[in-house]
This record gives sequence, C-alpha cells and structure tokens, in this order.
Amino acid sequence: MSTKAALIGFLLMQVIAVALWVSAIQPYLGEAPVTGQQIWSGRGFSNLSTNFRSGSQVVLAAPFQASGALMWATLLMVGAGASAIGAIFAFSRSRVWLAVGLAALGLGLGAGGNWFIADQWLSGDTSFPEGFRNVYLLYAMSQAFNFQFFIGFALMVISIVLLIAGVATKKRPLGFHVVALNWVVVAAVWVGAYLVLYLAPALSAPPSL
Repeated sequence: MSTKAALIGFLLMQVIAVALWVSAIQPYLGEAPVTGQQIWSGRGFSNLSTNFRSGSQVVLAAPFQASGALMWATLLMVGAGASAIGAIFAFSRSRVWLAVGLAALGLGLGAGGNWFIADQWLSGDTSFPEGFRNVYLLYAMSQAFNFQFFIGFALMVISIVLLIAGVATKKRPLGFHVVALNWVVVAAVWVGAYLVLYLAPALSAPPSL
C-alpha cells in the first residue's frame, strides 16, 4: 500500500468518525441550555424504592461520579492508545510479533474501556448536577463514539490476523500503520470527550445540598 493510499484511507476513516459525531449532535443544535439537575434513566435497570403502604414508587438516581466508570474507561483508553503507538514503533523495527502483542493488548484495553462507558449508561439511573449538557446529547455522543470504536476495533482485528497469517509484512504492511494510528485517534477522542464533557462540568458543578 502506497503512502498516498494509506493517507487517503486514514482520512476517510476520520471523515466517517466526524460524520457520526455530527449526526449525534445535529438534533440538539439550537436548543436552549439545560438548567438544573438532570436524571438519566437506565430504563429496565432503574433502581426503584417502593412504599407498600402508599403504593408509590420512587426512582433512586445515584449522583454522577467523574471518578467512577468513565474515569476507568479513560485510563484504559490511554493504555489502548499507548499500546497502539508501541505497536507502530515495533512494526517499524521489524519486530512483528511484538507489534502483534501490543496491538492485541491495545484491543483488549480498549474493549475494557468501552465496557465501562456502556456500564455508565446502562447500569441504572444517574443524576447529573447543574452545569452538564443535555444528558440525552451526552448519550447520543457516546453512541457515536461506540460506532467509531467498533469500526476501529474491526479494522485492528483484521490487521492483526493478516500479520499473524503472514499476509501483511514489513515490506507489505497492508495499512497496519494506518489502522493502528486510527486506534490511537479513537482512544484520544474518548480521552478528550471525558475531560471536556464529563470531568470539567463535574469539577465546576455547584455543591449538592
């Protein structure tokens, strides 16, 4: 694969990722900022408190913790990106099996990080304090990232299989560098999203009474 073809392939992957994020954000453009506390519903995983005497039910929404599931997701994504960078350097030095191991490690760390992201949104109800963006927008953006993640994951799996089978080599990499670099971008996108969309609002949120 020529350098030009590799660059075009990499740029095409980024265009797809941007399109996914724009499609997630577009329905919320022009909406007034949300004020006050917001509750995200975990749907079937809602935690209910029932008063049998009155017959009433109350949804128990745990407060969002920036140091919870999404922090662990971010740490794992950092590891996933670092492993992919290591795989690129190892492959450049003809250490193919080390590159395979690092790439596989990056996949595993990324999968763990993505599991924590899903757990944040599916495990139950969460209350987000004032200062956060519309929680449905945050969820839509998490879905967009999920699509971007699985595209990158599938491409990495294919590249690793081609290396193990001996089809891809140092002289004929078949886009391994591009795919690994895209995995670094995937990890970096989540780290940026966590810092800007979750950590910063959580740190600036007014203290709960």
